[in-house]
Amino acid sequence: FKVIAGGGDVLRFEVPKPMERDKFFWFKDEEFARQTLAGLNPYSIKSVTEWPLKSELDPEIYGPPESAITSELLEAEIGGVTRVDMALREKKLSILDYHDLLLPFVSKVREIKGTALYGSRTLFFLTPEGTLRPLAIELTRPPMDGKPQWKQVFTPCYHSTGCWLWRLAKAHVLAHDSGFHQLVSHWLRTHCVTEPYIIATNRQLSVMHPIYRLLH
Repeated sequence: FKVIAGGGDVLRFEVPKPMERDKFFWFKDEEFARQTLAGLNPYSIKSVTEWPLKSELDPEIYGPPESAITSELLEAEIGGVTRVDMALREKKLSILDYHDLLLPFVSKVREIKGTALYGSRTLFFLTPEGTLRPLAIELTRPPMDGKPQWKQVFTPCYHSTGCWLWRLAKAHVLAHDSGFHQLVSHWLRTHCVTEPYIIATNRQLSVMHPIYRLLH
């Protein structure tokens, strides 16, 4: 980071190098996929081990558990490089799965005016070049307000309406991913797990204890 000219001690981060070449590079699918490993929360992406995808939530409450993402849809996006069953065996399919985690909170969040929330699943394919490519995003709303469950799959698209729907779907996934990082990976699994030991150590160990000295 660097000091803003004339701003005293106000700091700002350097502009990322790719933005110097293309200020909209963060719209690209390649960057969206790269951020799942090199971005804020690289701990949630995992290999797909079961197919077809299916929710473990109670269908009486949350609606049909079957995912709308099908083998035919994925194979169309892969473009004939491989079949879904082969990709599964070769561990070339990965998923960011916030479907079952977020779906129970959708109704509560939507009670707040001007907000929206969905459960999401995002599928990625490991290309022959060794990079990840997003194939599909499924957004789901459970039954609520007398309406049945709603789910829709979004895929990369190049006409104007479909392109922006795909970008909005990616924005939802990024919100889910960063929110999970802040609340679970960061706060819960870091602060809540370690700080009780730090507090107890500070309160209980003698100031002459070697561990106390190391911590200070």
